[in-house]
Amino acid sequence: MSETQLPVSESLILTALGMIGACCAGMLTCILKSRCTKISCGCFSIERDVIPASELNNVQVNTTTS
Repeated sequence: MSETQLPVSESLILTALGMIGACCAGMLTCILKSRCTKISCGCFSIERDVIPASELNNVQVNTTTS
């Protein structure tokens, strides 16, 4: 018997990579907005200092690149 392989198009690969990247970006955004000092997910663990809630209005975030 001969095995028939389905062709994998470049657009399918780009779409899959885009979806994976979007999921990673969403998770990182959630982590950045979180107020938790310790975040664990499977083998991934972060322990960090967060800005106190009283100082959140004083924080300036620069989102432009030059």
